[in-house]
Amino acid sequence: MSAITAADRFEIHELLARYWKAVDEGDLQGFGATFTEDGSLTNYTGTTTGRAALAQWLDDYGPSRVGNRHMSTNTIITEVDGDTATVWSYMLVIAAFEPRTQTPHVASYSRFNDRVARVGGRWLFRERVMDDLALNSIDYPG
Repeated sequence: MSAITAADRFEIHELLARYWKAVDEGDLQGFGATFTEDGSLTNYTGTTTGRAALAQWLDDYGPSRVGNRHMSTNTIITEVDGDTATVWSYMLVIAAFEPRTQTPHVASYSRFNDRVARVGGRWLFRERVMDDLALNSIDYPG
């Protein structure tokens, strides 16, 4: 185990922000680019592996993005070992499906346990694992 530098900590936080920005904007290439070539995402839909498959997953997920604003909170970076680290965070989704007319509200929250790797000088997700998902029935009926 090694200590994480302030620069690495900042870059990992930026990775989380780029990931959610890509989700909210439907940026398929930007989303895929937050992962290593063989990176994976495990969530309520199963496990998706590889940049092309991850971009397709986001494209398929698209309709539920409208009006959502995702964010990471309470991020903790641990188990740093050279060019890899473990990242724990909460996800919070604020929704206003009719902007300017609907009051923003919490649509869902979850927890992520991630493994990140420094590749070519950039931190990327090697593995993102979502658990503890809770959904607001207003936004996700049934």
